[in-house]
Amino acid sequence: MTKLNPIFLALLATFSSNAIELYNDEGTELSIYGAIAAQLSRYDYNSTTAMGNANGYNYNSDVIHVEDPGSYLGFDISHTHGQFKGLVKLEWDVNFGTQSDTSDIALQQRQTYVGFGHDIYGQVTIGRQESPYMKTDKGYYAYWAGGLNMMQSDELGSRRTKNTVVWSKESENYYVGLQYQASRNEDQISFGNGLNFGSVYAPVETRPTITIDNGFGVAATYTFDFGTYVAAAYNQANHINGEFIDLLGIPDPSASLTATDATIKQFAVAFEHHFSEGLLSVSGRYERFMSEDGATNPAFKGTTDNVGLGANLYVTENIRLYGSYEWALDKDDLASKTNTKVAMINLGAAWAPVPWGEIYVEGYRDDVTLNDTLNWNTNQPTDYRGSSNHLFLGAAVLF
Repeated sequence: MTKLNPIFLALLATFSSNAIELYNDEGTELSIYGAIAAQLSRYDYNSTTAMGNANGYNYNSDVIHVEDPGSYLGFDISHTHGQFKGLVKLEWDVNFGTQSDTSDIALQQRQTYVGFGHDIYGQVTIGRQESPYMKTDKGYYAYWAGGLNMMQSDELGSRRTKNTVVWSKESENYYVGLQYQASRNEDQISFGNGLNFGSVYAPVETRPTITIDNGFGVAATYTFDFGTYVAAAYNQANHINGEFIDLLGIPDPSASLTATDATIKQFAVAFEHHFSEGLLSVSGRYERFMSEDGATNPAFKGTTDNVGLGANLYVTENIRLYGSYEWALDKDDLASKTNTKVAMINLGAAWAPVPWGEIYVEGYRDDVTLNDTLNWNTNQPTDYRGSSNHLFLGAAVLF
């Protein structure tokens, strides 16, 4: 138990695996990396909610789903010349056509960027790429089924976002990243897990896109020699305009909200500590998410807080046990009321029969409060509160 599989130590630290080197000659390197995963999922959400209704997500106890919990495939290409390096990343989501896939396209763009690096001054990249904000992605070790409450969004700049420029500088102990988000159109905006917490904003037919003028983000991390990682990040998206409906949150699906120069702001702090050379790891995260319409009489103004705490223990070299607690509260600041509240506990076990893959079984229980939402059986507005248990059995291969 003194030496763990290196790939899973890397997984715990950065949720990335060791890439496979395909070519390396005269300063030019090409590598492939990714994760392919699939799971059997049995949810138990109430059929009166969008999560459990057959016309919604259909996540109820009557059915078992096959889901793709986040498969992806990528290539890193670089050429080093003295202190300079040219960089290219090509990365795609791999869609199986399962219940959880949002697209039937087998390979869908995830990250595509080009840039240059310097040994002293860091690197600059431009394109669709992961935000520095993701450095705070901690607080759980349920990489495939859990980790529900983080308010990260591809469209808003806090996860993977198109039309961005990132400068970053890192060493063995620290990372600093700055991001600028240029003008872009989005066919929807989603944040939270898009299931029992968060929102999915879909534009109306008469205004089929949502526009975002600009935004920015910043993150900094430091890893202490005694094994503690700390991170802080901020992200902001400006001048958001469009007319949309909230597919999860409003009591009348035909009603719409209009964003007029709206602003989204969010910040997060996180930590992780490894004990006994990684045998035991604990992590935590706090985040605040703030949204405000820019009109004279704003259509919305809200604040969301979420907290996550997690632990991971290797009981043998190949078997790990993990668990986490997450809590989140979404408030309507205009009406001074709670929109959504979620508390979740998850427990899981994973076995790595080979150094580059694991089989896992996991369960979580969540307590959900949805105020002023839609009853999908009666088509009437209602307040809902319920607890549900959900089970998962899956496998993941990393490379």
